[in-house]
Amino acid sequence: MLRKVQGRNDSRDTSPSPKDLADIKQQSELRHPYMDILGVLATKHDKLPLIAPPFLHVVSFRIETIDIDTDTFGTFTGEIPRQGSPLDTAIAKARLGIETTGVKIGLASEGTIAPDPEMPFLTVDREIVVLVDEVKRIIVWESQLSYDVITTSISANATDDLTSFLSKADFPNHHLIVRPNTGTPQPVYKGISDIATLTSALHDCANASPDGLARIETDLRANHCPSRRPVIAAAAERLAGRIATCCPACNTPGWGIVDIILGIPCAWCGSKVPRPQTEIQGCPACRHREYKSLVALGTQADPSECSACNP
Repeated sequence: MLRKVQGRNDSRDTSPSPKDLADIKQQSELRHPYMDILGVLATKHDKLPLIAPPFLHVVSFRIETIDIDTDTFGTFTGEIPRQGSPLDTAIAKARLGIETTGVKIGLASEGTIAPDPEMPFLTVDREIVVLVDEVKRIIVWESQLSYDVITTSISANATDDLTSFLSKADFPNHHLIVRPNTGTPQPVYKGISDIATLTSALHDCANASPDGLARIETDLRANHCPSRRPVIAAAAERLAGRIATCCPACNTPGWGIVDIILGIPCAWCGSKVPRPQTEIQGCPACRHREYKSLVALGTQADPSECSACNP
C-alpha cells in the first residue's frame, strides 16, 4: 500500500529561486536516488516542456512523455465529468502512465479553473503536479495558484460583432470552443484559432440551438490556453525542488512542508489568532518530522486581527 500522500496546498509564492535550485542541485549531485533515473509523464496536452526541465536541472532526473488519453479522467467542457478530486485525478493519470509503460515513476498534472471560494468574483487557476514512485511506494505533489488565467465566454450568433470579446479572450493566442447555447450538447468545436473556423462553428452551433445562439468560451486545455502554462511550470518547479530534497532520516526524496500550525496569541485577550506559527516538515516514506517556528518567541498578534477583540 502506498504511503500517505505528501504535499502542500497553499497559494504562497514559495517556488525555489534560481539560487535555491542551484544549491539543491549541488547538494544532491553526489547522492540523489533519482539521478539518471527515468520517469514518465502522462499527458496529451503538451505539458512535457513545462514539467521536465526543472527535474533534469536539479537532480538529472529524466522525464519522457507518453501520449495517453487523459481526457478519460474528465474534460473542461464537461462531456466527461471528473470523478475524483484534482489530486486523485492527477495520481490516477500518473499510475496509468506507469501501467502503460512499465516505468516505475509516473508524473501527471491536473488543473482546476473556477471562482475563488473566498473571492467568487475572481477566477483562480489551481495546478497540481504529482509524482508517484511505485518502488519507493511514495506519492509527492505540489500545487500553484494563479489569478492571471484568461477565461471568458459569451452567447452570440454569427452576425454579432465579436471584436471586444475576442480582444478580451486574447484570441487567437488563446483558442476557443464553440457549442450550442441551449438544448443539444452537440456539435462541439474545440481548439479554434482562426476567424474562418470560428464563423463556421458559430453558424453550425447557433442553428443547432433552440434559442439560435452559440456559446463561445476559452479552450482551457493546457496546449490551447497559454495563461495556464506558466502556472503548471511553477507547480513543477516547486515539486522538483521538493523531490531534490531528501529526508534527513531515510534519504527518501520529497522532504518538505507537510503542515502549518496556526495560532498566535492576541496581545489583549490571549485568544489564538489564525496566523502561521510553526511549519512542519516531513518525509513521504517514514514518520520523521521536524518543526520550524515561523515567529519569534513571545510574539503576539495585533488585536485588530482577533475575532474576540475586533468582531
